[in-house]
Amino acid sequence: MKIQNGALAPTGSACPEKAKELWYVTHPKVPKALLGPFLTEADAECGRIVMRSADAVVTACLVDSIDEITYWHGANNGKVCRAFAGADRREVGHE
Repeated sequence: MKIQNGALAPTGSACPEKAKELWYVTHPKVPKALLGPFLTEADAECGRIVMRSADAVVTACLVDSIDEITYWHGANNGKVCRAFAGADRREVGHE
């Protein structure tokens, strides 16, 4: 996994067509991500809710590709955070 320009991109940034985004939950008082990677911004938002900190933010990281282990890790993180945030129950109620 290669990070383009070695930097996190703010949420909603424009992405080159070939680049992929991984999402993280960060906090200004901590030098590295608290939660992540996530495959979607929505899953990262659930992680932010789970953090219960008004200062936690969702950030995106541009990568050239996502290997199988990182993909599995991101999918698992999303599932766990959706469960703790109650997002799975809300989605079922809207169907």
